[in-house]
Amino acid sequence: PPETVSGDACRQFCDSAGRAQMLLCDGMGTGRPAAVDGNLAAELTARLLKAGFTAELAARLVNVALALKSDEESGATLDLVSVDLYTGTARLFKAGAAPGFLVHGGRVRAVGEATLPMGVLGGVNGQSRVVHLTAGDYAVLVSDGLLVDGPGWVMQQLELSAAKAEQPDVLAKKLVEAARARAVQRGRPDDITAAVLRLENS
Repeated sequence: PPETVSGDACRQFCDSAGRAQMLLCDGMGTGRPAAVDGNLAAELTARLLKAGFTAELAARLVNVALALKSDEESGATLDLVSVDLYTGTARLFKAGAAPGFLVHGGRVRAVGEATLPMGVLGGVNGQSRVVHLTAGDYAVLVSDGLLVDGPGWVMQQLELSAAKAEQPDVLAKKLVEAARARAVQRGRPDDITAAVLRLENS
């Protein structure tokens, strides 16, 4: 069935400058058109970052690509965290994306406010901020489908998982499964994705 196609697309890689890049794109709407937009945005952004473009410039170019792609309105959010693995400096960039979460020293905070997605306006209204992370900290990106009940329960889960030093894949699975159960109760299905990055000493 078409609803099994997700409009969310994730990419994770290390670039040549020793930065861990984790990005999440959520195509507008659901089903196949959303999946095309989400994957196009994620793939293009990843390639541009690997080629050395900044997040802002990559977002601008992806915005143009989505706008040119079809006459129908198409768009995607961009949620990016870029961590310098030598210094722990993390750069967060969001265009239209749902709030993300940082766990630093066991304390959780939500990051980012709602802006418009790429492909909708002439320009990209992205937000960028820099934070410092250390070993044991987590950066978590989620699509808006995960926040159907708001961020409160997510923050509680992150605090519990951080206290247990859970592996990123375990934590991501917990978040998605809990969100899916909540969405079923509410009868509001949407694509649900969580991407989790945890810093460790090498």
